[in-house]
Amino acid sequence: MQIVIDIDENLYTRLFDNGNIDAVDMLKACVSIRKGTPLPKGHGKIVDIGKIDEDRIDHDNPIIYLTINGEYIEAVSLDYLNSLPPIVEADKAESEDKE
Repeated sequence: MQIVIDIDENLYTRLFDNGNIDAVDMLKACVSIRKGTPLPKGHGKIVDIGKIDEDRIDHDNPIIYLTINGEYIEAVSLDYLNSLPPIVEADKAESEDKE
């Protein structure tokens, strides 16, 4: 199972960098895990779409401007989206279970 959690940075440091933890820290860590968001099995690659705005300013503009039925639309190519670095790799577990 993969889960996204929001954990205090100082707590994270104590848990993983220096090892000075107590029962209160463990309780806080457990609460963070309990409040976490489980990712569904077989989820796709998770990326930071905020990178689109950053690249719009800093690099080649990834935005495609279209007019469809008189409506102005901004779009992003699938090639660009697929090229974004993953925050979390795709979970292939569900497809592997079916084989």
